[in-house]
Amino acid sequence: MKLYKLTSSIRENAILLVVPFLIVFVLRVFGFDGLYGQDAYEYLRYANAIQEYILGGEHPGNYYWPVLYPTLGSMIGFLFGSTAFALHFISCLSFSVTCVYILKTLRLLYPTSTVRFYYVLIFAAFCPFLLKMGLIVMSDALTLVFVVLSFYFFFKSYVKSTSLAPIFFFATCAIMTRYASLFITFPLISYALYLVWKRKGFLQLLAACFLSFIVVIPFLIFQWGALFEASSNPFLADWSVLNYFSRSFSTQDGTTTYLLPNLAHILSVFFHPGFIFLGSILCLISFINYKLLFSFSQKTLLICSALYILFLAGIPFQNPRILGLVFPLILLILFPAFEKLMSYKFFKKNSFLIGVVSIMLQLFFFALTFQLIYARTITEKELAEMIHPYEGTTLYSFDVDLAMQGRGLNFGYKNMFIERYENVQSGDLILFDANRYKVQWKDRNPMLNWEYMKNNYQLKVLETHPKGWKLYKVESKK
Repeated sequence: MKLYKLTSSIRENAILLVVPFLIVFVLRVFGFDGLYGQDAYEYLRYANAIQEYILGGEHPGNYYWPVLYPTLGSMIGFLFGSTAFALHFISCLSFSVTCVYILKTLRLLYPTSTVRFYYVLIFAAFCPFLLKMGLIVMSDALTLVFVVLSFYFFFKSYVKSTSLAPIFFFATCAIMTRYASLFITFPLISYALYLVWKRKGFLQLLAACFLSFIVVIPFLIFQWGALFEASSNPFLADWSVLNYFSRSFSTQDGTTTYLLPNLAHILSVFFHPGFIFLGSILCLISFINYKLLFSFSQKTLLICSALYILFLAGIPFQNPRILGLVFPLILLILFPAFEKLMSYKFFKKNSFLIGVVSIMLQLFFFALTFQLIYARTITEKELAEMIHPYEGTTLYSFDVDLAMQGRGLNFGYKNMFIERYENVQSGDLILFDANRYKVQWKDRNPMLNWEYMKNNYQLKVLETHPKGWKLYKVESKK
């Protein structure tokens, strides 16, 4: 029996590890390389800069985000010969391991359950928003796995009195990948410190401090000139309880209006189809059977989730990516309700069919949410090919300039967001789509620069992309 359980566990882990890589393989066949949007190319740029620094080049400079993800990408990039591929690989592997350790956590907390793998396969491995996090070059998936590992080793130590050191280590890794993860892991860290005192586990704490210091070394090396820059994040400066009830925000990223106020948006992690289409039903079952929420593990998960969710509600923007960081905890919270649902005769009898239909539904929701990302990546590759013949000149652009740099094009780049340009030279190029930005960036640098250039210079259209982008050549001043 033990051998069967071991074989079954290995098989389940292997499936969860392989599924994301199969999806990545298919997407790469169709031209998707994981590079999407400005953030991905900024991670790529910094990872390349770290590689150059390791090889004896200049210091890469201070960084706006935590540096653990690009640091790992640069190191693994030496192995693969490509930092872009390494960063993509890290994201995919992180998501796979996240799924495995969500399952291992459920095995630990609910050892007699028979629907653990079924639940994780459907609602974690094929979760549209989580799967998306594992397919793009972004620090999301890496943060996700460190958060999940922190909780797994916390519950393991609580249940089996194992070492507390991994809790501190993985919590540090999470914070060094995404600062906001502190709001999820802080209750764990606090309680683990209490357990250190209670168990007299000071050697474990010493080991944790040593391992955590190793993780912090890249931060100290690359951020020495701006160690407290994280606290100066403009979104943190604009944090307010009033944002809980707002849906329109004007920030350094322009003016954006959302469908729902922040408080409603952050609660969508419990029921949005991009997270869990069955969430409303599982929440209802949880409320009816409220005693399911009284266990130590459930109370811990609820406290950590609430702290992070209430923090996010006060920030002046909305993004499912950021909200997704807490979703593995929501999955763990809702599992007892799912187990109760599957105990009903109809669901038990038709579990295979329900599973197949659920996965197909998840893939449908994934396609809906991923199509814009896929289209953006393909557009960036097409733009790079379109402007490639004009290399060697000055290029004014916005939004896609980092993509062009990341794809190796040789231009003198001028970002239209960073500053106002009033001395444009004949022969310079402009890559811009005015219709795309006229609302969000009204009266901001990108549109102000564009209006100035359009009104003061003779512009010749050299190339036009079907999605609206145009490449202009500055011919003369009007």
